[in-house]
Amino acid sequence: MTVGTRSNGYQTVEQALDVGVQAVERGDLSDGEAALSWVLKKDPANQVAWFWLACCAPDDDAKQECYRRASELS
Repeated sequence: MTVGTRSNGYQTVEQALDVGVQAVERGDLSDGEAALSWVLKKDPANQVAWFWLACCAPDDDAKQECYRRASELS
């Protein structure tokens, strides 16, 4: 899983993080991944974004990588 570069018109990292979390919570993993990837492009050390991105991961290896990155930041 790579961190995308698509811009979705977010004004702040916090706004994109909120959009990403809400998307994941409603089951829209594609929009969630896009928003969370945008967050991580701007703020690679965002532990919350790495945690939520794991929910969008296509397989267990990608999920583990997200959790590993999140845990390294704690």
